Amino acid sequence: MAMELLVSYPEVLLAIVSYLCLSLLRLILRCQKSGIPVKWPVVGMLPFLVRNRHHIHDKFAHALHEAGCNLMFTGPWFLDMDFFLSCDPATVNHCLSAKFNNYPKGGEFAEMLDFLGNGIIVSDSESWEYQRHMAMHILGSRAYRTFSMSTITTKAGATLLPYLEGMARRGSEVELEGVFMRFLLDVTYTSAFATDLDGLSMSLPIPALGQATKTAEEAVMFRHTVPRSLWKLLRALKVGSEKKMAGARAVIDRHIYEEIAKRKAHLLQGQGEEGDVLSMCIKWPMDPSMSEQHKTQFLRDTVLGFIFAAKDLTAVTLTWFFYMMCNHPHVEARIIEEITALLQLQSTTMPAGSLSVLDGDMLRQAVYLQAAFLETLRLFPASPFEEVEAVNDDVLPNGTRLSKGTRIVFSLYAMGRLEGIWGKDCAEFRPERWLSKSSRLRHQPGYKFPAFNAGPRSCVGKDLALGSMKMIAASIIYNFKVQLVEGHAVMPGSSIVLHTRNGIMVNLKRREAAAA
Repeated sequence: MAMELLVSYPEVLLAIVSYLCLSLLRLILRCQKSGIPVKWPVVGMLPFLVRNRHHIHDKFAHALHEAGCNLMFTGPWFLDMDFFLSCDPATVNHCLSAKFNNYPKGGEFAEMLDFLGNGIIVSDSESWEYQRHMAMHILGSRAYRTFSMSTITTKAGATLLPYLEGMARRGSEVELEGVFMRFLLDVTYTSAFATDLDGLSMSLPIPALGQATKTAEEAVMFRHTVPRSLWKLLRALKVGSEKKMAGARAVIDRHIYEEIAKRKAHLLQGQGEEGDVLSMCIKWPMDPSMSEQHKTQFLRDTVLGFIFAAKDLTAVTLTWFFYMMCNHPHVEARIIEEITALLQLQSTTMPAGSLSVLDGDMLRQAVYLQAAFLETLRLFPASPFEEVEAVNDDVLPNGTRLSKGTRIVFSLYAMGRLEGIWGKDCAEFRPERWLSKSSRLRHQPGYKFPAFNAGPRSCVGKDLALGSMKMIAASIIYNFKVQLVEGHAVMPGSSIVLHTRNGIMVNLKRREAAAA
């Protein structure tokens, strides 16, 4: 009947078609003019994710700033891809601090990062509390701190600085992120197992473990941008990104389980280390009702979480730090002045011509250097997203009602570029914003600067991480001038860790003062 009516009155059909075409045109024009994702019929905002998958961090930041810091992202019908996206400090404080118990990481987050097992990064409730208590004990112990800083000092002096000097002498270009990834893999592997992986040997391929963790990160990012049913289907079929994930997980498990087996064998023979992570985890009192298999799995998950955080997050932060130094030579000059003044204050003389690894205790007073790292993390947070899940219905500070099971994703990348927090110069790299008039470090609450998370989940290794990065960066800056290769574009990649998309190519030159 309806079709007969339309055929009888073609002007009605023309009006309907015209209306649909105009509506579609309006959506297209809105999509072009606005950074806010368009909610299309049936597919929702999925085209936004697909179209911008290679520069998703900047696009999300633009969308959030236009939307007023909070945005409900709608996925395709019936595919459970909806989530609430925010860069609002009030929302961050509400979810990560004030209503912490209502916003755990959730089962979906743990499933997406299943290669981490049930480690502290993905666990909740009693399991998380138990692991956090253990992590605070290990990372806060004198034995681990001494072992960790000694490892960095030894490896920086024996491998990192000599490698950079060799490249400087040859005038060869260096891809800096790759160097940091290899070096930090070496450092964290030794800190975890008291075993040398020799990852910075450039004559050898990238160690399989290092490549495996990066492959796993990329697969996790893919899981975040497609319907859950799709990546689960790929996992069942063992194809595509899920085939790569399975291969990466096999490599990770092989390395870690082999080290655990070796350590247990050494302990049976009365041998053992004192300061590495695995030794301290084995000594930690566990529930006697746990099976040996369960204990081994727990050790695997704990050590892998440490490697994942200490290696990748530190490496990318150092990468972005040196990218900022290349583009802001006045900041680099002030850091060199600060280091030189501290050396003179302590009457420390570096041997002429030597490759000097600077002392970590001395660098605790390098406040401008730390301010430069904090400013780097503001603009380029190593973990660009934080994610939680609502256990119960709730109302956010801006009045948004969230239903039970809603995923909330915080864009830390967008928060670092928010004028409401950082002022009109929020896009500028300015370490001075972290210093008071008396040149002391200014504190920013975690809900405004969650680079180290916020609330009860704040990073327990923050001070140790900053101390490690300051030692590595200061030693490189003191010995070398780092310059970005002309014409090389550096931009964020799409990953759960803020890697660069094309690396960062630099030229190195020994500083005259250090080489004299």
